[in-house]
Amino acid sequence: MQLSKKQKQAVERLKEISPDIDFFWDVQTRNPKFIKGTLSKPSAEDAETIARKFLDENRDLLDMPEGLEEKLEVSLKETDKQGFNHIVFQQKLNGIPVFEGSTQVHINAKGEVVAYKDYRVAKVDIQLDPSITKDSAIETALKDVDTDVGNIKSDARLTLYRDSGKELHLALEVELHVGDEPGGRFYFIDAHTGEILYKFAEIRGVMSRRTYTANNQEWVPGELVIQDDQVSSDEVVQSAHDHAKIIYEYYKKTFERDSYDNHGAQIISTVHFKQNYNNAYWSDWYNQMFYGDGDGANFKPLVFALDIMGHEFTHAVTSETAKFVYAEEAGALDEFFADFFGVMITNDGPITNWEMGEGVYTPYVSGDALRDLSDPPKYGLPDHMDDYMHLSPGELPDGDKNDYGWVHINNGIPSKAAYLIIEGGTHHGVTVEGIGREKAENIHYLALTVYLSSSTRSRWTFNEARYAILNACRELFGDTGPEYAAIKNAWSAVGIGEPGDDFVIIEKEVSPNISIPDNDAEGVQSSLAILEQSLLKDIRVNVTISHTYIGDLRVTLISPTGEIVVLHDRIGGPANDIVKTFDLQTTPALAAFIDDPVNGDWVLLVSDHAKQDEGELVQWGIALITQKVITQTLKEDVVPNIQIPDNDPAGIESLINIEKSGKIVNLDVSVDITHSWIGDLRVILVSPSGDEAVLHNRTGYSRHDIKKTYRTKVDQFMRVFLGTELAGEWRLKIMDLAAEDIGILNSWSIEATYE
Repeated sequence: MQLSKKQKQAVERLKEISPDIDFFWDVQTRNPKFIKGTLSKPSAEDAETIARKFLDENRDLLDMPEGLEEKLEVSLKETDKQGFNHIVFQQKLNGIPVFEGSTQVHINAKGEVVAYKDYRVAKVDIQLDPSITKDSAIETALKDVDTDVGNIKSDARLTLYRDSGKELHLALEVELHVGDEPGGRFYFIDAHTGEILYKFAEIRGVMSRRTYTANNQEWVPGELVIQDDQVSSDEVVQSAHDHAKIIYEYYKKTFERDSYDNHGAQIISTVHFKQNYNNAYWSDWYNQMFYGDGDGANFKPLVFALDIMGHEFTHAVTSETAKFVYAEEAGALDEFFADFFGVMITNDGPITNWEMGEGVYTPYVSGDALRDLSDPPKYGLPDHMDDYMHLSPGELPDGDKNDYGWVHINNGIPSKAAYLIIEGGTHHGVTVEGIGREKAENIHYLALTVYLSSSTRSRWTFNEARYAILNACRELFGDTGPEYAAIKNAWSAVGIGEPGDDFVIIEKEVSPNISIPDNDAEGVQSSLAILEQSLLKDIRVNVTISHTYIGDLRVTLISPTGEIVVLHDRIGGPANDIVKTFDLQTTPALAAFIDDPVNGDWVLLVSDHAKQDEGELVQWGIALITQKVITQTLKEDVVPNIQIPDNDPAGIESLINIEKSGKIVNLDVSVDITHSWIGDLRVILVSPSGDEAVLHNRTGYSRHDIKKTYRTKVDQFMRVFLGTELAGEWRLKIMDLAAEDIGILNSWSIEATYE
């Protein structure tokens, strides 16, 4: 991805602190999504000061234009059991809050920033004065409510909202509370067009189906029966009271969490809610739980199931931390985490029961349950992304029509991943070595409460949850051990991300035994060919040179992408010979190769820059740790049949626009030109990022026609495109630079392998 000058400088400043920092960029927004490594020097200042200083010093990573007024408000400060501090900020631009405009800064016990996650908006290219009123937006939302209920509370606020294509809108966020519904309905109305951009609701339940009766009235919170250590003769009341205590003690003992908000909030439950009510839910509006008694056929009183109560309590935890938008993947993650901790709460030690709600669901039918995390398809849920249930194009989440984007169905996918992380097994051809309950439990809790924590409601995706779980593992157990591999393999087994065993070690060595000419800046070259299609993660270069004055020598390594790193630059004075291994620690400049494709020719250049001493390049080799690349291929061609004007340096251009996004691993460009004297022609290929390769430069004299394919695997000048973004406008420029001969660009094509 092409970075701006300010972004490149910001990256270099960070690499001066530590060269082994990992950067993950958003291709669409060209902003950093996540950065990990040692990102700042140790500090004794308080965590918020460290975080704000880091964000201020690295503002150029977002290439934010001057004049855009940004305010960051702290929405979370937390110190975990490992002594790490986690600060989450909410973004406002020109005084307008940004929906999902959240940024996280993670600081270790030494006061070093070790991870940074960003979802901020960096550019505002829209009109910030609304064209419609709040009342108009509320009216639009009310028209979408299919109910005759007259008791509707409403509110609206201006916000900056990004749609699924990352396009920014000025929107009015409308919140409706309809009748006795336990949560709000949320609408994002375009503040210029009045269009509904997105909608979701916070009406969470253990089931996607509800049963209502109009004959009973609802009473919230109801009559107080017992509190603290009191007891009741009502077995439903007592069960709810006892189970609430068990759940509180689980979170307190296991994670040192003090109630759902981590600040000791009262746990309020209302039982006997409605008549024959087959549901239970947590309400963000009332900050309490509600439980129906069931109808006796589909459910018994739901409070009899500890896992269901643990599920609802965990919804309270997610509403305080990750703030999942209760729709599509984010809503499925909300349901998954609720199920996961519901299962953890009901099992002591190793997990023996992975089912949810089996104690109260269909009391007259034995052997069934609502869900089974170990085997989601048993109850009709998918366990792989191949079976993910999507909304139709243009369809918005709706509780009645599509279960808010099938949140109670698609949660089977992360559930299966969690089961594999704990128990292990082989699923869809990927083998996972399980890590047991305790480690997985702590990793998932840290991921939920810290690495998925958000300052606004957020549309977290499965892939982002996977990254959060990996980051939590990295903090607790590192990123090189069996825990990290288990998580990568488990999520890969359900169709998300690469497996943990996708690292390959490549070792190549050659003994050229070639003389190094004295006082010759051009020097000598030796090359090693790498055929594997993978990305570089670590590198070691060993070099053996016999020479009587190594202060004369410059030793340079050139990668297949054309990146150049100087390994030895005329140091060492009169010392004899270079016998050395260069790695990322001894030679930080080698980090320039990290995440680049390794396939192609690696070239070692050795040159002597002073008189009198001579030597020999005896041996050299490279050891690469690489990550396999899952690649795709495409071919695009055009047949322009454009005449090439004679003796005209302006020439012609032909365009191929590629929509597929990815990093180029291999590129073949075929050109078919009819011309009577090709020595007149210059042909240049220009990529979407502005990189250029001269394919033909006035060679061939009087020969006719160019019908040729230029390949990154063969032609060095083509390797400028390796590792760059594929998507965008590719331009073929052709110029005739001498008189008397004319020709035609018949056709040309691009065939790319990308990841």
